[in-house]
Amino acid sequence: MKNQETIIYVNMLGGFSVTIGDKIIVDQNNQAKKPWSLLEYLITFRGRDIPVEELIDLFWKDEASNNPAGALKTLMFRVRKLLEPLGLPTQELVFQNRKAYGWTRELTTVCDTDKFEELCLQAESKEFPEEIRLKLSMEAFNLYKGNFLPKSEWESWVIPIHTYYHTLYQKLVKKILLMLDDRKDYPTMIDVCQQTISIDPYGEDAHYYLIYALYQSGNQMMSLEHYKRVNDMFYNEFAITPSIRFKELYKMISDKKHGITMDLSTIREILLEGGTNKGAFCCEPSVFRDIYQLEARAIERTGDSIFLCLLTISNLKGDLLKPAVQTRAMDELGSSIRNSLRRGDVYSRYSVSQYLMLLPTATYENGEMVLKRIIQNFKKEYSRKDLSITYSLQSVLPFK
Repeated sequence: MKNQETIIYVNMLGGFSVTIGDKIIVDQNNQAKKPWSLLEYLITFRGRDIPVEELIDLFWKDEASNNPAGALKTLMFRVRKLLEPLGLPTQELVFQNRKAYGWTRELTTVCDTDKFEELCLQAESKEFPEEIRLKLSMEAFNLYKGNFLPKSEWESWVIPIHTYYHTLYQKLVKKILLMLDDRKDYPTMIDVCQQTISIDPYGEDAHYYLIYALYQSGNQMMSLEHYKRVNDMFYNEFAITPSIRFKELYKMISDKKHGITMDLSTIREILLEGGTNKGAFCCEPSVFRDIYQLEARAIERTGDSIFLCLLTISNLKGDLLKPAVQTRAMDELGSSIRNSLRRGDVYSRYSVSQYLMLLPTATYENGEMVLKRIIQNFKKEYSRKDLSITYSLQSVLPFK
C-alpha cells in the first residue's frame, strides 16, 4: 500500500537533487560519478523495472569486466549509500525484482521535469485566455533552472532527453517574448532574456529580444553595446556574421541616415520623416537628453525660463501597476501629454511608468497648471480608482 504522506521531490533541471521532507541529497561534485549517474537513470525511468542486462550494457559497454553482474551489485550498494541521508529504508527506494532494478513506485515521486512539461503543454492550450497562457508560461520558465542533468550531459541516454526539454524551453521562451512584446512589457522581457542567456549563451532569440527591449525601454546605448558584444561573440565563436533580422534590428536601434547627398530638399524630407503635425513632439530619451542640453546652453544666453517635468503612474501604494494596466495607462497618458501641450513642446517616455517634458513657461505655477491639465485630460479618457499620477518639476539650469 502506498504511503500517501511521503513525497519524494526530484530536481533534474540545472542540477540533480532528491528531497524527502527536510532531508536532501545533492550531487555537488564529480566524485562518485557512476553511482549518481545510475541513480539519475533509475529515477528518470522510474515507471518500469529495468533489466540487469540493460544496466550492464549502459555502464560497462566500453569496459572489460570479468564479472559485470557483481560490478552492478557493488554499484547498486553505493547508490543505496547515497540515499541513506534521506532517512528511509534504501531497499524500499531502490528495489530489486528478479533480474531487474527500479525506483520505488510505492512512494510518490514528483520531478521538476514532469511539471515543466505539463505547464508547457497547458500554456499551448487555446482554451485559456492569453493572460493565463502567459502566467503558465512564466511558471514553466521559472522552473527551468538549467539544462537536464548538466553533470551527465554527455551520457548517451541523457542527450536525447536533454534535447527534448531544451527544445521545449526554446519554444517557450520565444512564445513568452512575443506575448510580452504585445503587452510592451519591456522590463519583464529584459529579465527573461537575461535569465535565458545565462542558461543558453548562444541562443539568438534571447539576444535579439534583449537588444530590442533595451532599445524600446529607452536604453539605446546599452542596446547598441549589447549588439556589438553579440556580433563579436558570434564572429569569434562561430565565424559567422549576424543574420538578416539582426542587421534590420541594428538599423532600427542605430537610427542613422548618413547617406551622402547634395540635395538639401531630400535631406529636409529625411529630417521630417516619421514626424507628425499633431500635438507635442515625442522623442526617444537619448534625443530628449540632447534637446535638454541644447536648451540648457540656450538659456545661458537668453535667460528664458524652462521647466523639466516628470509624470509618474503607479498604484495607490506607489508600486508598478500590472503589465496590461500599465501599458494601457501609459499609452493614454502619452496621448494626453501630446494633445495637451503645444506643437513646439517636447516629451519622452523615460521609463516603464514615467514621462519627461520640457515646458517653456514663465513660472512654477504655470508649469503646475499645465501638468494638472494633462492629468485632468488623462482621467477623462481613462478613469481608474486603483492608480495614481504624481508630478514634479524643476527649472532647467544653464549649461556649465
